[in-house]
Amino acid sequence: MDKTKNLVDVKLALAAKCERLLRLSGSRPRRKTLAYQALKYRRQAEQIARDQNLTATTGK
Repeated sequence: MDKTKNLVDVKLALAAKCERLLRLSGSRPRRKTLAYQALKYRRQAEQIARDQNLTATTGK
């Protein structure tokens, strides 16, 4: 559980970093890439959290 929470926190921190860099970037392709990466990290964090909750409730 502790390892999973740490992984979720890291993914969310990476998403926040990408979003911060997105606001600073002047290049349209770079902004698009950073937006996609931020979305990907948020999706991964959500999936990890969902899997952990599912595992905790089913006991597997």
